Amino acid sequence: MRDKPDLEKGIYRVTHTLVIGKSRLNCESDLIFLNNQPFVVLEWAGPQESQHPDVKLPLDLALLEAEPARHGYLLYSGELVDPRTVQ
Repeated sequence: MRDKPDLEKGIYRVTHTLVIGKSRLNCESDLIFLNNQPFVVLEWAGPQESQHPDVKLPLDLALLEAEPARHGYLLYSGELVDPRTVQ
């Protein structure tokens, strides 16, 4: 996970609500596009130079908007459920 966008590698940042169990957290995560579909990346795997998204969730493009004041940052108005906590 990064703390800022890496636009050269096609990695953006997105602010979103993540449901973990009974909690709702306001989070900032990596965002990538695969076949023009946006995905939030919750976890990366592999060595630093060849990481790949290990846990990712698709986003509804209609609920995604750019943050006007920060290039490479987006806002997602939907809620996401962390699949790592679903039993």
